[in-house]
Amino acid sequence: MDYTPQIKDAVEKAKAAFEKKEYGKAATFYDTAAKLATLYADDAPGRDAEVRWKDRALKWRAYAQRLRAGDTQISEIAASDSGNGAAAPSSTTAGGGKGAVQPEGGESELRQAVKQTITASPVMWKDIGGLEETKQDIKYALGITLAMQPEGVTLSGFKNILFYGPPGTGKTLLAAATSNAVMNSEGVRSVFFNVKVSSVVSKYFGESSKLISELYGVARDASPSVVFLDEFESLCPSRDSNESGPERRILSTLLSELDGLDQKGRRDVYVLTIAATNRPWDLDAAILSRFEKKILIPLPDEKARAEILKIHLDKRGFRSAVDYETLSNMTKGYSGREIERFSKEVTSRMVAEMNRDIPRLIDEGLDEVKKYKIQVRDLALRDFETARARVNPQTTDESMKKYLDWKESTVD
Repeated sequence: MDYTPQIKDAVEKAKAAFEKKEYGKAATFYDTAAKLATLYADDAPGRDAEVRWKDRALKWRAYAQRLRAGDTQISEIAASDSGNGAAAPSSTTAGGGKGAVQPEGGESELRQAVKQTITASPVMWKDIGGLEETKQDIKYALGITLAMQPEGVTLSGFKNILFYGPPGTGKTLLAAATSNAVMNSEGVRSVFFNVKVSSVVSKYFGESSKLISELYGVARDASPSVVFLDEFESLCPSRDSNESGPERRILSTLLSELDGLDQKGRRDVYVLTIAATNRPWDLDAAILSRFEKKILIPLPDEKARAEILKIHLDKRGFRSAVDYETLSNMTKGYSGREIERFSKEVTSRMVAEMNRDIPRLIDEGLDEVKKYKIQVRDLALRDFETARARVNPQTTDESMKKYLDWKESTVD
């Protein structure tokens, strides 16, 4: 979707409000522009355009933060671009120090790599089938951290949360929903940094520690932020005698960032770290100690499986002749990802069966295809049985027991 007209309108309104000294309104419009720019960046044509729009989003978000903090001497606003993509981003961000945005022309590859991880996820709690107890646990951790403290009482909040469990159980979806639940006092959602750790380590191994510092620097500037570190065991496996210098630097830098040394005592900065792993027992003990909350993301139970199936079938317009209780029993032991694969296998095979003429229409030309309406039918038991034979659960009872045993042996 092309958001550029809306972005341009929001930026122009922000500048107009700024000139009228209506700083609260200006901040709101800059927040709107930042959100739209992040959404547009995800569909941008090419890496350069994606980075450019994410840079603008960070810049406009920084303007909003500074205006709300009472800093109204932002000279670059008058000269800033109008949101149409013509001008280069400004070099100023909130704080102006470590992690401040540099002019695009002289920007480091590491900073561009950090911006690539910014994601505008639409996932909300209601979009995740089941896991109600897990969602309540996460919401409680957020609430304790973000709510007002009692008079004369200091509570320790949660700024580092570890998700662990079998592959495909929804750890990434839960992190995305959490990021959308974290808002500032004006209702602006957090910036979501979705970091696939294994790719970062392999591509930037010699500079991984610098990349981590850059990541958290940008996250602090963009506060409130959620940093999601997926495949976390790739970044900090248990230490042994074969550990190299770069690995030690990575671990040392990460420990410092998880301790939040650069934001202690600052109520205006909130960075939540969520790490996800399929192998929690492989993590370094010092790293584990930094996570105040460790949450097992289990395989979905019977009720959750039915809800996930409804999301992938019923909510997408497919009608089933088989009740969802039967389908839930059929998918016992499946992860959420495997249920998604199962549903896709069922629907794709039905659609292929009902539309055998499509390859011939392709040969006849685009106009013939456009005139054709895809045919569907109700899903029958045989469709599900065929898919069940092709999609097998990967998590065994023994491996699930290993997660439960680790949970029992680990104190939050």
